[in-house]
Amino acid sequence: MAMIRQILVTLVVLVLLAAAYIKIEPSAGRALLAAGLPIPGPVEDVIAWLAPPGSDAPAAAAGGERSRGGRSGGGPQLVVADPVVVGRTRTEMRAIGTGEAARSVTVYPDNTTGIIQSVAVRSGDAVEAGAPLIVLEHSSEELAVSRARIAVDAAEEKLVRYDRLSKSRAVSSVEVNDVIRERDNARLDLKSAQIALDKRTVRAPFAGRIGIVSVDEGDLVGAQTAIAKVDDRREIKVVFYTPESFVSELQIDAAVEAVPTAQPDRVFKGRISAIDSRLDEASRTLRTEALVDNSGDTLRPGMSFTVSLSLDGEEYLSVDPLSVVWERTGPVVWKVVGDEAVKASVAIVERDIDRVLVSSNELKAGDAVVVEGLQSMRPGIKIRTGNDRKPSPVAGATASPEESEAAGGKRSSLDRSATASPRLISAAAAHEAAAQPPTAATAEERP
Repeated sequence: MAMIRQILVTLVVLVLLAAAYIKIEPSAGRALLAAGLPIPGPVEDVIAWLAPPGSDAPAAAAGGERSRGGRSGGGPQLVVADPVVVGRTRTEMRAIGTGEAARSVTVYPDNTTGIIQSVAVRSGDAVEAGAPLIVLEHSSEELAVSRARIAVDAAEEKLVRYDRLSKSRAVSSVEVNDVIRERDNARLDLKSAQIALDKRTVRAPFAGRIGIVSVDEGDLVGAQTAIAKVDDRREIKVVFYTPESFVSELQIDAAVEAVPTAQPDRVFKGRISAIDSRLDEASRTLRTEALVDNSGDTLRPGMSFTVSLSLDGEEYLSVDPLSVVWERTGPVVWKVVGDEAVKASVAIVERDIDRVLVSSNELKAGDAVVVEGLQSMRPGIKIRTGNDRKPSPVAGATASPEESEAAGGKRSSLDRSATASPRLISAAAAHEAAAQPPTAATAEERP
């Protein structure tokens, strides 16, 4: 307890000594207020009472105008302001994709077994739909077709005789119907034999390119033997995964650009052809497919691509990154209202190297926010921007290159379709104005 009592007594003595020093040297108190330090309100009021403005006017006149961060002693704080404009969220998405053939199939014999009699294609050949790939030995099937044809012919002749006998009432209609059924069964047997014969020839299901043929003449193949792979490469299907934040903006037939990793100087146009119905829980991405034209046959399935997708994005307020400061309650900006700075709460939507997208109920496009001189900001402080120009009320208004360069304007990369209005005053102009000696006009303006 004795030690605590000594600490408290020491603190009280130090406070009294500081108050006495400020009372004797008021300029020290005003310099402390002008420094913009986070001083509690009651303490700030006490310092202002001990060091009222004008108590050492002769010393201030002899020593000239003192400034810190562009603030003149007792005058409005000189700041740099920037207008609030309208920007969009990221308008371009990039992803790594893998190329696949638009259609691809591995060809197997259709539920049949046999010895290969001939191979009709070579690896890499272009084939049309229905072109034969291999032919299996089929003498037994040809024999079955011939027998079925004979049976059909016999049934047709028998039906003709029974029709003639039926007209003379030599046979009944029931017997004629039985002969008709025999004829129909013979026809079905012929179709069955023809199907079995057709299966001995393995054909391409669609037009495309043959991969490596893995069989040769004389091989015994069955229903599980892969003959070759057929790829339709007239279009390449690029499969990529879209991050969760872009999923709501995806649309079928949206334009994409694909740049092959092996050919970085070439850009292939395409369109989104398929969007999966659910996200992958592990990566939080959505499988997306795009078809890219490959009429020149320069692309191959399995190639890697950089896929670029332009999206509309959503509109938000865009401010300079320097204007956003953090407090215990969250991010805020200081809005210029007349000759005062008013604190406005914001919620950060997206950051970029040049601009920050925010949402706020206290800001609107065209408002000016402080970007330099923030260290001196506090509620109710008087400010001046150094000129009479106002921020453009139209978001995204285009400024000429000369005006943008003179005013220190910057183009926001978040909204590539618009150019932000120029700043009210550049940082260099602010420091130059603060460094110049006070003129008669500015001396009169000071309270």
